[in-house]
Order: sequence, then C-alpha cells, then structure tokens
Amino acid sequence: MPDMRWILLLEAAAITAAIDNAHKLRTRFTFRRPTNENVLSILFGCDDLHPLPEKEVRFNHHSVGITRPMLCNDADESHDVFPLCSGYPDQLPRSSTHTSDNVACSSINYKGWRILRFQKRVGSGNQCYKRVQNAMYNWDFVSSDGKKSIGILSPKKPVHLANVKQTPSTTVPRKGLLGTFSEIPLFKPLFVVNPIHAVYEMRDCRRTIPNNNVSSASYATLDGHLLAGEERVSVILRENNAVDVEIVSFSRSAPSINGRIVWPFIGRMQKQFFLEEMEHLSRIATLNELLF
Repeated sequence: MPDMRWILLLEAAAITAAIDNAHKLRTRFTFRRPTNENVLSILFGCDDLHPLPEKEVRFNHHSVGITRPMLCNDADESHDVFPLCSGYPDQLPRSSTHTSDNVACSSINYKGWRILRFQKRVGSGNQCYKRVQNAMYNWDFVSSDGKKSIGILSPKKPVHLANVKQTPSTTVPRKGLLGTFSEIPLFKPLFVVNPIHAVYEMRDCRRTIPNNNVSSASYATLDGHLLAGEERVSVILRENNAVDVEIVSFSRSAPSINGRIVWPFIGRMQKQFFLEEMEHLSRIATLNELLF
C-alpha cells in the first residue's frame, strides 16, 4: 500500500477524532514534537491539565496480563528457551526470519491476536543484564533516522491511572501512564501519539526458565488507542552468562471505527517500531563496552 494512502487514512482518523471530547485521553495527531515534558498535555489534548480522571481511565480490552510469563512447577520443567506468555498457544512456531542485525522475528495469528516475537543476543555478563533491565523498566526510548522518529515516552513524574492486579511473581511497575509515538513525514512532521499504561514488572525470576535469571515488563493499550493489545519485554541472563532480549506483542484492532479502519495497514509500522526498540536495548547493552 503506498505511503500516501496510509497518510490519508490517518488524516481521516484525525478529523474524526477532532470532534471527540477534547480532554479525553486518546490517540492524538499533532504537529508538536512529543517529549517527556509534553506527552501528558498531548494525550489529553490540553495544556492546562486538571486533576486526572482516574475513574475514566481504563484499558481497551479484557485480556490485560495476557503476556504474563508462565512459571515452571519444578526445577526440571522447562517450557521454552524464552519465557512463555499466559495467552500463548501450547505449541509455538519454531520458524522465523532473521534481520541483518541478527534479530529473529516470527509472527502468528491466534484467537484473534496478531502475535509478534523478536529475539536477539545483546551481550554477556551481569552488568549488561542490569543495564538492559533498568532501561526496560524505564520505558523510555526515541529513535530517529533523520526522516522520521518513533519511540516511547514517560512523564517526568510517574502517573498511575489504571489499577492492575498483580501476581506473586510480579510487582507494581515503576512507571504508569506512557505514550508511544510515530512520526509521519509530511510537508511538516505529523506525530501520532497513543496512550498506554504499564501493567507489571517481574525481576530476577528463576521459575520461568530454570537456572536462568529473567526480568520482564509490560504495557497495555488504554481506551482511546487505535489498537488493542499488550507488549512485553524480557531480558534473560543465561547459565553461560549470555544476555538475550525478547519483545512479544499481542495486538488487534481497537473496538472503534477508526481502529478498524487502520488495523489492516499497520503491520509494517508495528514491525519497524519493535525492531527500533530492540536496537535501542542493544545499544544500552553494549554502552559500557563502547566507552572503553
């Protein structure tokens, strides 16, 4: 599909959104470059933020937590070389493609979900593992190739709006409300900013892959987002000291007219977003190595 048709679809969605409640948390189309400082005002469509309406903030699907890692019942049980999700089918696809940066990519459709997986070895050692773990929990990255930019932004002061039930293996995330964004290069850059919210953190768990340290974090889409779903990032410190990163995404159309319009056309944009996120974490993993 030509880029211009995709742009026209987004512009049509923007016009429809403009007649909606101006101060409702939702996907926004803006010519303002989103930053950690202004992401809240963009998402709410106003500069003068009133007390945030916690009761009105909710996820836009009923499968929040679908990416929670499955725990092994005993030390000899092992589901996979990467932590499984509670929403995964029993049999996972083994076939995958590899990018030039050695990222293994796979995609399946299951029970209405598009499930994407991206996996890469990013380094070795505990310090490498801790650097990626900290970056993962912060949910903050921006990538730009000179023509367009994408990323995840978090307000300087954490804003927790959605109540999420935790399990014994997970904790309340340090971040709350977040925003993903993508830039559309026009005569003037147009940015699409989407509301998401952190769901859980899991730190240094040894029951998802026995004898390996695994940490994970996830976010899910909020009401007003054009998509519905959840992303999980995991970093694994192997027995042999290798460090691997996995990104898993469950997504489908949001239950809205605009969501149904854009859903068939966003596959390539989704893949590019997650590959850029993987590249960001790979750079973090090797940060100290590059300094010496």
